[in-house]
Amino acid sequence: MRDNIKLVLIIFLCGACTSKVQNEKWHNQRTNIVSVKDDIKAIDMEDVLIGSLAQPYIFGEYLVIADYKSNDKLIQIFDKKTFKHLLSLGDVGQGPKEISSLGAIAWNEKEHSLYVTDHGQRRILSYNLDSLLNNSLYSPQVKLNFSDVAFPNDYYYINDTLSYGSFIQPTASSFTQTSGKWNMRTGKIELIAYAHPADDKKRIAFSLSTKHHTLIESNRRFDLISLYNMDGELQYNVYGPNWDQKGDRKEHFKDAVICDDKIVASYIGEDWNNNNGATIFHVFTITGDYLKTLDVGRKINYFCYDADNKRIIMNLDSEYQFAYLDAEL
Repeated sequence: MRDNIKLVLIIFLCGACTSKVQNEKWHNQRTNIVSVKDDIKAIDMEDVLIGSLAQPYIFGEYLVIADYKSNDKLIQIFDKKTFKHLLSLGDVGQGPKEISSLGAIAWNEKEHSLYVTDHGQRRILSYNLDSLLNNSLYSPQVKLNFSDVAFPNDYYYINDTLSYGSFIQPTASSFTQTSGKWNMRTGKIELIAYAHPADDKKRIAFSLSTKHHTLIESNRRFDLISLYNMDGELQYNVYGPNWDQKGDRKEHFKDAVICDDKIVASYIGEDWNNNNGATIFHVFTITGDYLKTLDVGRKINYFCYDADNKRIIMNLDSEYQFAYLDAEL
């Protein structure tokens, strides 16, 4: 009888160990490196002046660029296929229709509206692109105001009662970033409960694929990507060769974007306070298996993915300010 009890306990414990291993993926090396430096193609922005740090987005048929350094119009709209400039919007200032501190931009596909976050005035402005293209006197509307408790750093809009994003939570001396769900109508935010035991000060970039029911947190302080389902349940922790549970004072992932059925992540892996920025993309399957590394050979500030034209569009710190890479990943 005792032997039978011991056998059951062993089977139970082994099952628990297997479950834990199934939740973890370890990459001992990422050495399948492909140089794509000569494949990068410059984008001609015509006579539009854009500051050095600018975030590209793909929304519908548009390439939208958030210009964080602008002293005039903060957002530029281009045709995503031809890169023809269509319009400028977003005046800098403290006024009721102005933006004092530009944050993330989201897209309401149904209404063809841009949702522009103003961190300075704690609100989101709504710009309807159809109206803007037909009426030069169009003014944005306030979509909502948000509190100081937790607010969106980046988010993906689905409807007024459901968005997903990363949220800033101020603390007494700093802040943390955590992903979760957001109901704009009620203001309710449901943050992911899980935090890696080694990470007491989360600094993450967020990405989402509704098609693959996958939410990503790519970690800036650790060589770690955490994959969740859209209910916020952890699927995998993906550890890279530079993983150090004590922290190594290096900056790791800059950003990550889901490109069709792949994860593309810009990576640094150098000293937190003194580094040359991200110059490579690590490419993974949607479940976090390593495939290859693309060596861009230039500093990548921000990037996005154009699924229709199969392009990674980048803001670079190089001889090209904006460029793209044809990406059959």
